[in-house]
Amino acid sequence: MNTIKRLLLKLAIVIAVLLIAIVIALPFVLPTVVERMVSKFAAEYGLIVDSDFDFGYCWRNGPGVEGSLRISVPGSVWRPQVKFAASACEWEMTAALPYARFDEHDSLLRKLVEDHPIAGVSNLTFSGALSLSATARRTFSMPVPVWSVKAPIENVCVSAVKDGHEMSLSDLSVKLGASGIASHYDIDPMFLRVGSLARDRITLSNLTAAIRATERALMVNEATAGFCGGRVSVYSLFLDPKRLNAGFTLFLDEVEAGEALRHINGFRGEASGHLHGCVKAYVREAGSSVRLKDAFLYSTPGQTGRLRVYDSEAVAENLALAGLDSAARQNVANALADMDYSVLRLDLERGDGNTARLSVQLKGSVERGGVTVPVDLTLNLNGELEQLINTGLGYSNKLKGKNK
Repeated sequence: MNTIKRLLLKLAIVIAVLLIAIVIALPFVLPTVVERMVSKFAAEYGLIVDSDFDFGYCWRNGPGVEGSLRISVPGSVWRPQVKFAASACEWEMTAALPYARFDEHDSLLRKLVEDHPIAGVSNLTFSGALSLSATARRTFSMPVPVWSVKAPIENVCVSAVKDGHEMSLSDLSVKLGASGIASHYDIDPMFLRVGSLARDRITLSNLTAAIRATERALMVNEATAGFCGGRVSVYSLFLDPKRLNAGFTLFLDEVEAGEALRHINGFRGEASGHLHGCVKAYVREAGSSVRLKDAFLYSTPGQTGRLRVYDSEAVAENLALAGLDSAARQNVANALADMDYSVLRLDLERGDGNTARLSVQLKGSVERGGVTVPVDLTLNLNGELEQLINTGLGYSNKLKGKNK
């Protein structure tokens, strides 16, 4: 019996010595092991990284451990850092990505773009600034994690060619943030600012948006932007983040008629005056399809504008698609050739399927041979929506082909 007791005592002593040795050696051995693991993990993704891991002991409502991990990528501005501390009763962790300015030449971002190319995108350039901070904590009094994440993004500029269309974005700034307890989270309200957003010749300037996000949807409380000398606005837009579907009403105010018409492919002419309007639309799959519902556009009441179409005969040809007789088509062509208008109004009402009704009203005067002739035209067109939109604008694909 005494022999067994002595063996057990020796075993206990050996185990105690081993534990003490491990505790003493851990701050020296563990950093090397962790740094090798980080390098091996990064290598699996084709990256070479430098890491520095510190580990030690502390007193935190009892004996505990603390440490930090710093990672850097050669040729990259990113320097992520993680700090942690834990004891038997609580733990705390902070992660940070210090403020850094980046562009497409950054080694990490360049590899990301090369490994995950975007279909149809070429000539991609980008730049901006980003920082990130995150904290998580569990204490004896709060036995579930409490966490928060903040990520301000500043001065982001992007330009690219997508499926043959030139696209650009400049000076985007937004502060992203979220906080939560355990699996519950709340997303901070977002205030988005963009200097300009352009696709081919269409440009929005000084765009601002107030956005709220939930677990199921994004809601744009208000968004406004400069467009063609005036402004466009959207209110209470709901966006499904999974399918990127949205329905909204777009308001136009004090838009310069000449600037707006110049964005129409094939338009050859000039115009003055200001336009106001409203368009109800539905967007599906992030813009892969846009469905218009009802819309109206009208000139400023009490103001006179000028409309001059250089190729009015092409307009007359296009109106034949809407079923107008030759006399009516000629009257419209003559009016649009050089007209001072006091009323310009378009109303689009969608019917069943793809059918719609487009009402066009023009009031003003045309000068012919020193004689001023009053003009009062009202056209009510019914047919396929796409055909009516082309007719209302006065240009068809046939006319676009003439200008190539």
